[in-house]
Amino acid sequence: MSWATSDEVSVLWAEHLGLAFPDDLKGVEIHGEPVALLDAYTAGCVTGYVGGRLSDHQRLVLDDCARALRDLLPRLRHGEGHGYVARLVRMADLILSDSPRVPGS
Repeated sequence: MSWATSDEVSVLWAEHLGLAFPDDLKGVEIHGEPVALLDAYTAGCVTGYVGGRLSDHQRLVLDDCARALRDLLPRLRHGEGHGYVARLVRMADLILSDSPRVPGS
C-alpha cells in the first residue's frame, strides 16, 4: 500500500463522511442500480482499504461500482451530486491503482 495514496484516500474519505447524500442523486439509477446503493457498496470498500483490509471480493465490487459511477458522471450537472460522485470515483481509482489485481479479473 502506497502511503501517499493511502493519505489521499483518507483525506477524501474524511471529507466524504461529513456530507449528506445529495438531493439531486436521490432516486437516480445507473445500469439499473440505485446510486445510493453504489455509494454504500463503495463506502464499505473504502472502509476496508482505509482499515488495511481490502478483500479480493471488495476489490471486484469496487471496480464494478467505479465503472458504473464513471458512466454516470457525464449525465450529472456540475452540482452537488456531480462532486459527490466524482469524489467516489477518485477514491475508487486511487484504491484500485494501489491494490493488487485479483487473478482472472
